[in-house]
Amino acid sequence: MKEKREMIRFDPRPIVVRDKQDEQGRTCVGESYPLRVAYDAQELLSWAGKRHKGVDLSNLLRPYSDSFVGFATPGRSHDTRYLIIQEGLSRHSPWQQISLPYLLHKWRADFFVAPNNTAPFFIPKRTKLILLLYDLILLERVFDAPNPRQRILNEYRRLLVRRAVSRAHIVLTVSSYSRQQIKNRFPLAPVQVIPCSISPSWFVESDARKIEERENFILVVTNDTPHKNTNGALEGYARFVAQLDRFSAPRLRLVGLSGSAGKFRGLADTLHIGDLIYIEPYLTESQLQDLYRKSRAVLFPSFREGFGLPVLEAMASGTPVIASNATSLPEVGGPAAAYFDPSDVADMAAVLSRVLGSPTKQQEMIELGLCQARRFHPDIVGRQVLTFWDSLVHTSSVGTTDMANTFQEEGP
Repeated sequence: MKEKREMIRFDPRPIVVRDKQDEQGRTCVGESYPLRVAYDAQELLSWAGKRHKGVDLSNLLRPYSDSFVGFATPGRSHDTRYLIIQEGLSRHSPWQQISLPYLLHKWRADFFVAPNNTAPFFIPKRTKLILLLYDLILLERVFDAPNPRQRILNEYRRLLVRRAVSRAHIVLTVSSYSRQQIKNRFPLAPVQVIPCSISPSWFVESDARKIEERENFILVVTNDTPHKNTNGALEGYARFVAQLDRFSAPRLRLVGLSGSAGKFRGLADTLHIGDLIYIEPYLTESQLQDLYRKSRAVLFPSFREGFGLPVLEAMASGTPVIASNATSLPEVGGPAAAYFDPSDVADMAAVLSRVLGSPTKQQEMIELGLCQARRFHPDIVGRQVLTFWDSLVHTSSVGTTDMANTFQEEGP
């Protein structure tokens, strides 16, 4: 078998898994990468594969996805571009702590990629952990859960995060801000940054709509967790439209709140903007892209983020970004976005007025955003991913013998 892979240009197209056997009949999962790498594949199952973390995991695996093996709970279909073994318990939490360590031992993985901030409490000694840690929002305890059951679950997850960081051979995170936060809390953690990216289909480049061709609404892509500051978005928007003719005021369309629509409609009614907002149902990626491209601006008011993917999605879509000046968001938006203090709804309203009151300003922000978004294009980020995997081979103390590409069961 080959022991090295030539450097390749990152290709965002699907990669076909090659499932082979060696001379002794052992299963080989590709000939491209000289180390045995396994990963938690839960984010690639049918119900999760298009969520942000599923996309991030796909981007990380892509250069050598024909060489790596994923493990997941049984019962659900998965993306057939990847070799995924579905064995063990059916519920994820016990599967992660019981079945997954057994599978890592059974298949003698050299490295294990944990893509969702946590990992099994115990990992085989021979297996080195690569932990994807997006942020430390959970550990900050600023926005704790309102009910006892969720608070207990959060304490359990905090324990898993701390244990995973202490055990990690490498901690991967998505922004320089998150890297600094992790280093402040865990000074000895070996942290590297690989930023998030999105599909090439998001990048409109020269096809961005002109301001006069857009529909009269502001888009908010969010969820109902407190750090997203959705309440603040509604309050800031209410102050903004209070200064305008109600008939001509841009509407507010919110994505990600369909499961808690009643709560936010109630707040909107209290603020006397119930007739001006629309909470979107579940959207496909293409429907979401269409909303971004039609909107006059994207409002992103978070108190805390590890990256802030809607900022990138908006810039790639050719839409002005009005964002919080907190945490990682200025790093992602760069000079393209207009920023406000997320704790000051008057400041938010003032920035909305300044941007939406000036077509010239909006057009300038569109052009700056398209340029800033290119920094996170999958071709650019893909080169960083490829460099990461290739450097892992050079720095690893794991031997690269002719067996290194073979995922094999431990003998008796």
